[in-house]
Amino acid sequence: MSRLNLDDYQIGAVLGVGTVGTIYAATEKATGNPVAIKRLHPSVSRDPLIGARFRREMMILQRLRHPNVIGYYGGGEDSDGNLFYIMELVEGGSFRDLLASNGALSWQVVVSAASQICSALQCAHNHGIIHRDLKPGNLFLTRNGTIKLGDFGIARDVSASDLTAEGLTVGTHAYMAPEQITGDASISGKADLYALGCCLYEMLAGQKPYIADTFPQLFEQHLRAEPPRVSRIIPQCPQELDDVIVQLLAKSPDHRPFNAREVQGKMLQIMEKYGLRDQELHPQNESTSKDVSAGQVNDVGRRMLQKQIQARLGGHSRGDVSWSRILAIIAILVIICIGLVLAQS
Repeated sequence: MSRLNLDDYQIGAVLGVGTVGTIYAATEKATGNPVAIKRLHPSVSRDPLIGARFRREMMILQRLRHPNVIGYYGGGEDSDGNLFYIMELVEGGSFRDLLASNGALSWQVVVSAASQICSALQCAHNHGIIHRDLKPGNLFLTRNGTIKLGDFGIARDVSASDLTAEGLTVGTHAYMAPEQITGDASISGKADLYALGCCLYEMLAGQKPYIADTFPQLFEQHLRAEPPRVSRIIPQCPQELDDVIVQLLAKSPDHRPFNAREVQGKMLQIMEKYGLRDQELHPQNESTSKDVSAGQVNDVGRRMLQKQIQARLGGHSRGDVSWSRILAIIAILVIICIGLVLAQS
């Protein structure tokens, strides 16, 4: 992996603080390019397991070069021996932030978002990576509506030894598949599909599919309760989308969709049926994935998402300047020039 020097970056504001690390906004001194830095807390840097997980996360991100996965630029150790890595700075917050400020999202936005998320998941699964912590807080957003899957801190690489002891549960309780809860050693990418179902339900309904006062009660619902139908809360949700979410929330991995690409295909069919796409598909030319990645479909749901992101941030994406604004600026400059000429005469 690329070895970088932390002194080459000007560290700025704290973007987030987790149990083992802090994420900072930063600027590369030589180029002025904005980046983000994830740095282990000094208090846990000497923990062998945490250090191993952090290095595993860096290696995973280095392998997953995809438009819907957070970009990785390299990592290293600071002068005190604390691990860090440099990654893409994503300025639009996360779906957790968007849900907190906007509440439930329209089904058009959710269908479009699901297609992007599936693209990221299929890429990860093609490389033998199971995320194990898919949730709205780990789905980051650019200003133009591109979704970036991040935080692979507890991801499993099926080609390497697992860093989690057998029988131990890892993940976020509200989004954990039954096989994660029971610590099944044969966990597969279908655990991520279950979490995707939880995320899509929450985006549509404005609440998690299962709610309980205690973790045991919550786990019991994930293990045995009938998958809820979002159409009972959102009647306008298309039947096809409702059915996919129920299938994603199936208790048995065998009853869930075959893979993320199948789910993405169903999302694209919904977009076609309800007239949400207005451009032809151009499949990604990549040997490991033949799905549709971000930026290749100009769809209604994504434009709606982009507007919501920019409204929440109170600004425009870089380069998003209307012609009317440009003409207004030119008119002002012309008036100023005329005024100067008249003053001199």
